[in-house]
Amino acid sequence: MSLSLAMVALGDNPHLSGAAIAKDLAATWPSLPKAAEMGQKEKTLTFSLGRSIVAIGLMPAPIPWADLEGPCATSWLWPKAAEELKRHKQHLIITVMGEQPAIERSKLLTQTIAAILATCPQSIGVYWGEATLVVPRELFREFAVEMLPDSLPLPIWVDFRAGPGQDGKMAGFTHGMKALGHMELETLNSPESPGELRERLMDLCAYLLQNGPVIEDGHTVGQSAEERIRVVFSPSSFGHDGQVMRLDYSTADKKKPWWKVW
Repeated sequence: MSLSLAMVALGDNPHLSGAAIAKDLAATWPSLPKAAEMGQKEKTLTFSLGRSIVAIGLMPAPIPWADLEGPCATSWLWPKAAEELKRHKQHLIITVMGEQPAIERSKLLTQTIAAILATCPQSIGVYWGEATLVVPRELFREFAVEMLPDSLPLPIWVDFRAGPGQDGKMAGFTHGMKALGHMELETLNSPESPGELRERLMDLCAYLLQNGPVIEDGHTVGQSAEERIRVVFSPSSFGHDGQVMRLDYSTADKKKPWWKVW
């Protein structure tokens, strides 16, 4: 059985209701299986969602600051993350266990967290550890409700980093695709602005998650048939384990043309 997990930072005296969570899940996503087999033992609440098991554990201490400091410093979704998260007193660990693909587990995890945020006023924000992302309460709930179940809320599942590289170019990478069953994406020589590069990485990730690992080593990608950015499978330049898909803007392999018009 595989699992996906994330954490919710809490303020003082949090109140968690399994009945309220189940009611919000049913009202917000009527197509979801109903929460069943609700049980509580000490500080852990469990229930089933179809063939998946959800466990929500209350931890009477903050999320370690060593885990949060980096994500707070780099968060583009939550500029005041460090200031607001330093005040949290306790946290929840939410785990979804099942045999379904990682994307489906991530959907259930996101929906469960969104229900917790809606029904627990003491919740502050979410730490999505698989991408080392911190997301404020209102924004996480908004992404979940507006995009699930038909679309994927990538900004709260995957960290998209972009910033100055060498020779006036932009560098960037993703963090979170590996947890969803795919290689991370990187580049060292993009001529784009940070916002444009982040959008390109997001579009490519969405394409891969929707279509599977269809981009191969040596293929080219672009926003038109004329724009061909070569994809090279290579070791990470940013410390990721295993191979990554590196976007090389300087060359294009015309023997292996592949592109997608976004």
